Amino acid sequence: MSHKTALRKRLTFAAAVVVAGALAMTGCSGTSSSNNSSPIKMGIEPWIGYGQWYVAQDQGFLKKNGVDTAITSFNDDATLDAALASGKLDVANVASHTALKLIQHGFNITIVLLLDASETADAILGGPGVTSVADLKGKKIAYEEGTTSDLLLNYALAHNGMSINDIVKVPMGASDAGAALIGGKVPAAVTYEPYISDAKAKDPNINVIYTASKKEGLISDVLVVNNNVLKKRPGDIQKLVDSWGDALNYYNANTGKAQGIIAKAVGSQPSELTTAFKGVKFFSLTDNATELGGSYKTSIMPEVEKAAIAAKLLTGDVDLNKAIDTQFVTKK
Repeated sequence: MSHKTALRKRLTFAAAVVVAGALAMTGCSGTSSSNNSSPIKMGIEPWIGYGQWYVAQDQGFLKKNGVDTAITSFNDDATLDAALASGKLDVANVASHTALKLIQHGFNITIVLLLDASETADAILGGPGVTSVADLKGKKIAYEEGTTSDLLLNYALAHNGMSINDIVKVPMGASDAGAALIGGKVPAAVTYEPYISDAKAKDPNINVIYTASKKEGLISDVLVVNNNVLKKRPGDIQKLVDSWGDALNYYNANTGKAQGIIAKAVGSQPSELTTAFKGVKFFSLTDNATELGGSYKTSIMPEVEKAAIAAKLLTGDVDLNKAIDTQFVTKK
């Protein structure tokens, strides 16, 4: 499996939803439980930010908490989104801006858990003489449209008094963007790990001029739940959320072993994901208790909306009061 697959090609929602018959599910597995109800069907992609679910499964936390969970792995957002739309999935792991996009397109889902955020795993890189966002004005910038790179670039420009119209777009994939910068074809590029580290290793003159850490949560991932499941099986959703918390506690106490579990699940060696792990923050249930209905809702998501609208990933604001449910992370 390539680095790009292992680190998730973080694409936005495909405008045309694929019909249920075109679904291509792979890697389905489950956990046993004394619960006689059908398993909670979870959609996931091979991205380390979703890694605590792999830990929860490997270490038996899902079973311990009594939630039968069938985890299905998808290789792209469009197929996962189609499964969610057709009712093939009960819950899914998606990017924050993708969750908003899905809701805007009429998906009957709610955000219930903040999973992870990119800090230094997404960045704007500059070649010689390009050391700040201000230096991007009028220059060619290589980046993949419709992705987290698009989101980060629009946010950075807006917070430095510019817009996407102030740069020259050079659309290409994240790996190609880094290569174009190294080859001197463009003076700047937006990409993510492992391409950030690859570029810096190959050319020491490349500068990291802006990272997602400038606005923690701008590039983040969440767990969304089908609203019908939310109403009918709140107890199982609670057990699922609790299992994430147990897995993250294990991760923090046994980081090396847990990273090995995650690396194996996404098809890589732990050594290949060192910089990616360093650049990602996982959110605990304690974090969620204060942030999901706090700064994430009131500060981060409005910024995600603005950047997504500027990038034409959204057509307008989403009602965050309806989009986010904190009941599972604020239980007494």
